[in-house]
Amino acid sequence: MKTCFAFLQRVTPNAGPRANFTITVQAASSEMARVTAEAQYPGYKCANGPVQVR
Repeated sequence: MKTCFAFLQRVTPNAGPRANFTITVQAASSEMARVTAEAQYPGYKCANGPVQVR
């Protein structure tokens, strides 16, 4: 498993209280990290590819 930072931007106005934020995700690949981050926060999209931490 890789640990990645994913920067999420709100795309739906009523999705949540924060407009933009970064979360840490553990996944097998960067693409899976993006999918996991977006699935955890509906209404948000990963602005760019997740960055691997280690």
